[in-house]
Amino acid sequence: MSFLKRLYYFSTGLIIGIVFLFFILNGKRTSCNYGPSARVIDNIISKELVLKYQTDSIVDDKLYNLISEGRVRFNKSEISNEPCPLYFVESGDSSLLIENCDEQAFVEFK
Repeated sequence: MSFLKRLYYFSTGLIIGIVFLFFILNGKRTSCNYGPSARVIDNIISKELVLKYQTDSIVDDKLYNLISEGRVRFNKSEISNEPCPLYFVESGDSSLLIENCDEQAFVEFK
């Protein structure tokens, strides 16, 4: 079998597979977060967020956006804290200290 024929079969299967995945994964909330910071932030966002010190009213959407756009600074975090690790998240001008427990995440502005 010639190289061009093999390339034709390979590209045909690849295109069919991409189209198949496009229709299956269309509309689903799939993500590929492989970095440690992204995984921690996804874990925090999946829980109920509770503000430790109720300052001015902050809308939940703003808080979620602030956390999701931030980066975890592991050198300032206390990961080995039991039972709830403390994560330091920097997002633009804001800094957050988040206590990540099993069912809730407690947020404190720094």
